Amino acid sequence: MKRFILQTTAFILLTGFSFVFILYQADGYTDAFYLRFTTPKQFNLIVGTSRAAQGLQPAIFDEILETDAPFFNYAFTLAQSPFGHVYLNSIKKKLDTTQRNGTFIITVDPWAISSETENPNDSAHFREINLALANTVNVNQKPNWGYLYHNFGGKYYQILSFGNSKMYLHEDGWLEMNLRTDVAVVQERTLNKLKRYRDKVLPKYKFSTLRLQYLIKTIQYLNQYGKVFLVRLPVSKEMLEIENELMPMFDSKLKEAILLSEDYLDFTKEKTSFTYTDGNHLHKKSGAVVSQKIANWIKNR
Repeated sequence: MKRFILQTTAFILLTGFSFVFILYQADGYTDAFYLRFTTPKQFNLIVGTSRAAQGLQPAIFDEILETDAPFFNYAFTLAQSPFGHVYLNSIKKKLDTTQRNGTFIITVDPWAISSETENPNDSAHFREINLALANTVNVNQKPNWGYLYHNFGGKYYQILSFGNSKMYLHEDGWLEMNLRTDVAVVQERTLNKLKRYRDKVLPKYKFSTLRLQYLIKTIQYLNQYGKVFLVRLPVSKEMLEIENELMPMFDSKLKEAILLSEDYLDFTKEKTSFTYTDGNHLHKKSGAVVSQKIANWIKNR
């Protein structure tokens, strides 16, 4: 009996240590979000959806702006981080409020201030309320047990699936995508993306005055700790046409937000100057160029 208890105890301990060991292996290959929740609080933030997550590269801002603290990309996806109470609360958790000279880049587009609910202001049914930003209480913890528990659904073996060559999340929050760039593949990927947005996304989405108010609240909050710059990132001509159908007077809706910020930079007029992975997201080389342009624009302010 004593031997059985010892063997059982040893098995339980070994299993526990193995489980903890697996969790400690979570890194930039684990998923598109995890590392953003394992770093300390940050002074200079990039905020937005997947366009910013993939497009804006903190290392370039660090090099050009030479701020006291590095930039951190705290942008996620259209599902996870449209403007609303969930995203604002998470930003508050991530921001280091011990200084008041931060630089904040908020990327904006019509989708991020729209909802797919029947009532676009029905916050009780906003798409993000049951996702990662809502269920991750501590966004500055490594390992982040809460994030892994709520968002891996018990499939912890996925953490050991190293080497996803298509995606790598850097420690500074930039999501690097390494996708095939041959013309035929990019065209097919783009056509699929445009078709999905036109046929499935556009019919569901409606402008939300509540989300716009949360964009304004986000700017007002960050204004307490530094300067806020609004940026509309470029997309392909076809994607912009879809966005204009959703919200033809986008800039006019942003009027109050623009007045509250330091300045507003709209890249949509330069859309043909850049390359995209799918018509919606910048290729990383163009993302580097756009990051340089934004950083120099801020520097010249």
